[in-house]
Parts: sequence; C-alpha cells; structure tokens
Amino acid sequence: MIQFFITGTSSGIGYQLAMQALDQGHKVVGISRRHVIDHPNYRHLSYNLSSYENYKLIHFNINKEAQKVVLVNNAGWLGEVKPAGQISPQAIARAFQINLVAPSILCKLFIEQTQPLASEKVIINISSGAAKYAVPSWSTYCASKAGIDLFTKVLREDHPEIYSFSIAPGIVDTEMQGEIRRLDENDFPEIQRFVDYKEKGELSAPSDVAASLLKIIDRPETAPDSVFSLRDL
Repeated sequence: MIQFFITGTSSGIGYQLAMQALDQGHKVVGISRRHVIDHPNYRHLSYNLSSYENYKLIHFNINKEAQKVVLVNNAGWLGEVKPAGQISPQAIARAFQINLVAPSILCKLFIEQTQPLASEKVIINISSGAAKYAVPSWSTYCASKAGIDLFTKVLREDHPEIYSFSIAPGIVDTEMQGEIRRLDENDFPEIQRFVDYKEKGELSAPSDVAASLLKIIDRPETAPDSVFSLRDL
C-alpha cells in the first residue's frame, strides 16, 4: 500500500491522481481549499497554500502499513497574465508563494517528518514546459516553475535516498487551460495558440497524465532524470 499526499485534489490532475490511487487500494491525503472527494481511504486537509500560516501547520501522519510514501506538489496558479511591468506586487508574491514557496516548504516538512521511516519515499513536483522558455505575460509562472525545477535538482543532490522529480505534464485539458483561453488578447497576445490546442484536440486528458504519474511512482528508478516532461517518454 502507498500513502499519498497530494496538493490540489479538487480538480484536474490532482483529482484524477487521487481517484486512481484510491481505486488501486492506496491511501490518500488531499490538500486543497475545496473538499470534493468522498472515500473511506481519503482524508482531506483544507488549506490555502498561498498562506504560510496555513501550511506550516501541516503534519504528515503516515500510515504504518505503507510500503511507500509519496508527496505530489500539484497545486499551482497561472498568476496575473500581463506584461511584467503591469503585474500587481500582490499577484507576484502570490504566484511565487503558491508555485515555488509552498511546494519547497512542503518538501522540507515531508523529508523531515518521514526521515525515521524505512519506507521508500517519492516526491513529485508538477512543473511546466513554460519553465524552459519565455512566454509573453507569464513572467511569474515561467520563473516560479523554473525555480521548482532547479529546487528539485538540488533536492536530489541533498537527499539521494529520496526519488525526487520535477515533471512537466504537457498541455493538459484543465481549468487552467480554460482560464488561458478566456484571457484578453491585449494582455496575452498568444491566446490563439491555446485556442487552437483545444479546437484541434491536442490537449492531454488529466486522467491520462495521472496514469502516467502512477507508473513513475510505481517504478521511480526507471524515470529518465530528476527533471523531465511526460511528452518525452
């Protein structure tokens, strides 16, 4: 049995990953603002990850029967999509808090609290292809995802006993994609490209991404690197 801790379980990849893990008989603790999963092996922690006062109190209560414990930092925020000089200071701080600060601290707490356990440990930080190139008006999203990539590389160096990954899931049919398609073209000039992804059926299903992540969790030693994209597998 695997004990999962997953952020952002109210929708998208996080929801699908939690449901598929539960279907396989594993135990899941979900961390998000909304509680949408009802299952005997599911426990919910209602935290707003944009606030340090919330997640600093998180304690990873590990099931003693777990052969493997897994943290998946899936929650993320696209941020305020505008040219860098027009973004509010509050939006800049919130984007880095959700996309970089929160998962970094959760990794620290997870490592600290699971250290005495003999169970195999896996950390997956959900990244983005936007970590690798500049997307106009996505300064905080690109930068925070690039940050989590490099944080994960250092994490692997510091703690080689833990399988740590930063994984870009590809272009996935989530609410974030819907948000992108509703943007003002004046704020985001590349909006048509994302409309085309949807109309041409080029978006991956969250359920398929979750299934791929579960395969990596099942056999983490087969992953190509600490930072990679599912589209390259």
